[in-house]
Amino acid sequence: MLKQNSSLFLAVLVFLDLVFLIASFIISKYIVFGSILFWQLKELIVSSVIILVLYFIIEKNEFTHTYRFRPFGLIIKNLIIFQIILYSFFYISNIFNIYRFNDKQILYFSLITFSIFLTERLFIKMILSILRRKGYNFRRYLIIGAGQVGLNFYRKIVSNPELGIRIIGFLDDNEEILKTDNPEYTDTIKSLILGTTDKIELILKSFIIDNVIVALPMRAEQKIVDITNICEKYGVKAELIPDYFKIISVNPFMRQIEGYPLIGIRNVPLENMFNRFIKRLFDIVFSLIGLIVLSPVFLVITILIKATSKGPVFFTQKRTGYKQREFKIYKFRTMIVNEESDVKQATKDDPRKTKIGDFLRKYNLDELPQLFNILKGDMSIVGPRPHMLLHTEEFYKKYDKYHIRHWVKPGLTGWAQVNGWRGDSDIGMRVKYDIEYIENWSFFFDIKIIFLTIFGKKVKRYAY
Repeated sequence: MLKQNSSLFLAVLVFLDLVFLIASFIISKYIVFGSILFWQLKELIVSSVIILVLYFIIEKNEFTHTYRFRPFGLIIKNLIIFQIILYSFFYISNIFNIYRFNDKQILYFSLITFSIFLTERLFIKMILSILRRKGYNFRRYLIIGAGQVGLNFYRKIVSNPELGIRIIGFLDDNEEILKTDNPEYTDTIKSLILGTTDKIELILKSFIIDNVIVALPMRAEQKIVDITNICEKYGVKAELIPDYFKIISVNPFMRQIEGYPLIGIRNVPLENMFNRFIKRLFDIVFSLIGLIVLSPVFLVITILIKATSKGPVFFTQKRTGYKQREFKIYKFRTMIVNEESDVKQATKDDPRKTKIGDFLRKYNLDELPQLFNILKGDMSIVGPRPHMLLHTEEFYKKYDKYHIRHWVKPGLTGWAQVNGWRGDSDIGMRVKYDIEYIENWSFFFDIKIIFLTIFGKKVKRYAY
């Protein structure tokens, strides 16, 4: 019953969003002006156009993809982006004198819409999760192929009942599965094997199937084509799990060259020119402001370094940067001048450190001169931390996928660092977090990392 009424349910949600938008605008007007009775014609027209545009934007973001597979974190992110767009539209109207809206009204409108939409979506996700765990609002899936890929998919679905997916069974041409003593093929799984793949048409006639998951090896190309054609004949959606999925990241991308579809192994948002522009613009503004505001701190640190040890104020070192290019990194000198600075990583009780240097390292103040590197374009505010050339060569041989971290500019701080993986820590974990950052970059992700760099507790781990 729930499934039959899912379209009606979605239509109600979409309509409610429009009601909430209009109601929020009226409430915000009442809060600021104490009345909703008086409207200028120009105000009514401009606000109606903005609200309708905002409405189409939020509906496109929220319901372009299947709602059951959308994580709540992504919903919150979309709502934050929506609020930024909301502010932009009203302030564009003010700046270009299309109609001047009251600043307080815009603020209240933003706060009310965010609160209402967040509550509504949290409620929807919670209710649907409860219903699916109880066996309602589910979809029926048939898996073609009971090999390792098909079994792994089955286990993932069974361990996540909130997805609302019910596996009807498997079709597989290996008849030995029913006789095998392999513990992976439990009695439950054997009971779900409905026959060989040539039974697909009979299964689609006999059962209500919503999706067919094809988990066959890619060498069975003709069989895959035949199965997908049969599915489309019966109006059933077929989805393919390629058997090379293990080398593909969580967020692959697709493009076409002269009609040939290309599947990118990894999605790298910073390959997008607009994303690079936004990040570079932020880097320039942030580093300029940082250098101006922190100039007194630079002066104090300079005096302390010169007064407590012999040698230059700044320490420069060649590091590996974007696309494995070398660059000179700038830091405040924190050690006595020594011949091991380019080959030996600092340790907790390193005798080479000066007293003021130990303090600077503990609070990351020795990294501040890298604002010059950021301004020059060698580095970014956020990115994988650059390593010494010797370490790059060593880690490349030892850690799989190490050079992926050089697909973006190195950073003053990074996702690995705010999670505690810095200094003399596990390089494998740092590479893991660096790749996670590269594949999931967004402007808001950068802001989150900057916030955690300042206020996070893990960032001080291995700070020596």
